[in-house]
Amino acid sequence: MTAAGSNEENTSRREVWRDLLRDHFVSLDVDVERDCGMFDGAVRSDFLGHLRVSGVRSVDQDIIRTKELLRRDRDRYLQVCLVRRGEARAAQDGHDATLRPGDFVIYETERPFHWWLRSGVSSPYWDCAVFTWPRDTIQLSDSESASLTCRALDGGSGITGVLSRMLTDLLVAKPTVSEGGAVRIADEIGDLVATIATEAHGPGAGIDRHAGLLRRIDTYIEEHLGDPELSPERVAQAHFVSTRQLQRMFARRGQTVSQVIRRQRLERCRRDLLTRRGGEAKLTEICVRWGFTDLAVFSRAFREVYGTSPTAYRAHARA
Repeated sequence: MTAAGSNEENTSRREVWRDLLRDHFVSLDVDVERDCGMFDGAVRSDFLGHLRVSGVRSVDQDIIRTKELLRRDRDRYLQVCLVRRGEARAAQDGHDATLRPGDFVIYETERPFHWWLRSGVSSPYWDCAVFTWPRDTIQLSDSESASLTCRALDGGSGITGVLSRMLTDLLVAKPTVSEGGAVRIADEIGDLVATIATEAHGPGAGIDRHAGLLRRIDTYIEEHLGDPELSPERVAQAHFVSTRQLQRMFARRGQTVSQVIRRQRLERCRRDLLTRRGGEAKLTEICVRWGFTDLAVFSRAFREVYGTSPTAYRAHARA
């Protein structure tokens, strides 16, 4: 993480508290409980690439993002709020979630939302971790996001519990990484949040969430099979995703990107051996046409898949 903004900012003035929240997040209305006693609030933010990691602590209050505030600023962020102490309710897009320590939700800043934040019996303060991504860096469509916002994610069990602990560790540990590493980690965590939330609250959607992107990737691979430089890294770069994210999407199919590329290349070679396009072409010409750079490697791979050599396959087809 970088050092920018890493100092905790405290205030005992309610009017300053609203400004602090705006500086770290977006414009918000704050309604503090009248019987909460002396006011106190603190915010600390660090950056991991484009991901802002914040700790927020204060007394009982409501925090509201109204339509009027949306007209004042149109900042588009996707946020995750994880309750560390106290309890909370969150509402957006017709969903209402009750959260206790460890639980968390996704919400967006470009639509109204309402938070009810209350301290527990052991402390006069509630304490939350807030993770903020620029909306355009999260690969969820608007409709997908609206179906997931303010749906409680259980911090005590299952895969959502694993993510809750990881996010808490990210806030507490404040890891120091390179600039390039920070950007990649921010992207990976954002994708992980989207995937786990979809798995938890979108039955069947976890498999299909990237269906459109996968169709484009399949087309790209088919169109570039003859390029010997075609690789998982090249495919990922062409579609603005990380190589790890690409591999995860293909893993849901039970394949790796390299396996798909090799099998499709072999299939094109097999077709050429049977059709006029192959004609009297040498095996070297056919394998190079479809991205193989070594005849021995091609012949070995062909035998593994089709059970015979390319030469024998062609001879048998002609007979």
